Order: sequence, then structure tokens, then C-alpha cells
Amino acid sequence: ADFTRECLAPARRVMIADSMEGWPALEKWSPEYFKTVFGDTPVEVTRDDPNPVAKVPFSEYYEHLREAQEAKPQPDGSISHLRYMRLRELEPLEPLRGHWRQPDFMPTSGYCIPLAPFGMDPTQKRYPGFGLFVSPKGAASKLHVDGIRSNAILSQVHGSKRCFVMSPDQASLLPDLETRRARKLKHLDFERPTFGQAKVLEFDLNPGETLFIARFWFHEVHTTHTSISLT
Repeated sequence: ADFTRECLAPARRVMIADSMEGWPALEKWSPEYFKTVFGDTPVEVTRDDPNPVAKVPFSEYYEHLREAQEAKPQPDGSISHLRYMRLRELEPLEPLRGHWRQPDFMPTSGYCIPLAPFGMDPTQKRYPGFGLFVSPKGAASKLHVDGIRSNAILSQVHGSKRCFVMSPDQASLLPDLETRRARKLKHLDFERPTFGQAKVLEFDLNPGETLFIARFWFHEVHTTHTSISLT
């Protein structure tokens, strides 16, 4: 009730620190564990936007994660071909079933997208925004507002991310659309992003923490350590 009144209704972002207590995912999930679970299962990879650019076996993508975490950047701070991985279909995730559940703060009913009548669990249903996301150190998602302007929940399971979020009233203070894109494949220590005159909330998201991203809020996310997240 507190969450609905103070965050959901007024569309206000919030980070919840203890929303994943008891999730087996927190103990089990890692790139090494996923390598044993997924093996050569094909997975989609993207750059800094939602559009997939290829499908590769997870075993190949695992090597990409390892190299990004361990390799030294170029003198200008750049890293080559950093890619996000996502799994959005439920079938490949069956071996992980039961590793997560609906966070306690989420309402138990009233969902329109995904439709979850009669107390059905919306965190277990296929939906365009649902997904398991893995990203290498240094990867970044461009500044954006989520599709169909929905609310979103991002649960950080492994690794860490640096988040930059802006309220909708900052839109006119942001640079033009072309310059809103994520910085070009840079180590975070090398180049901090800028967002014009907009007021930016900057913070780290660590394992066990969940970020509620309210509708219409802008956000850009950089991976500071090989990351596994669930949306």
C-alpha cells in the first residue's frame, strides 16, 4: 500500500534494498553458472538499443564477458564490440524457474500489462518488457524512456550498474536526440556522460537491489562489473 501510494501513483522512482531476500538467483546466478545451464543455447545480443544484431551460442558470449572484464582498454579508453545479451522467451528460462519471485512490494492485483487477473503472478508471464539481461563491464544502454511508456522493475542479481535517471520534467533540458545516445564504448573511469542542463540522479545498483523506474522517466545504465539483471 505504501509503494502504491508513494511511488506508483505519483510516478516516482525508488530503489528497494531488500526486495530479493530468499531468491535462489542471488546465490546461484553468475556467468559461470549460466555457462553450465545454457551451454550452446543461442541468445540474442544487442548494442546500446533494444534491436538484436545477432544470435550467438551462450558459450561464445561467455568468452565475450570474460574478455571485457579482464582485458585492458585501448589508450583512448575504448573497448571493442561490447554487447548486451537478453533472453525474453520463457522456454529457455525453464531451468531457472523458481529462482525468482514477485517482490513483496509489488501490488498483488490490478495489472493491465501483462494482464494478470485473479491474483496471477505478473513476474512469470511473457511480456515484451520481460527479460533476463546480461552485460559485460563497460557496456551501456542509451538514454531512453521505456516502450509504451510503462512502469518497469529492474532487479540486480549479479554484478553492478551505474544508473543515470531523470524525471520527465527534465526533457526540455536534455540535448537533442542524436546526442542522447550512450557514450561510445568507454570505460566509466575514462568518460562520464553528460546530459545538458538536465538534473540527473546518479547511483549504483548492486546485487539484491531493485529499481522501480516510473513511467516517462529517462534512464541510461552503464555496467561497472559483469552484470545479470531481471526485468
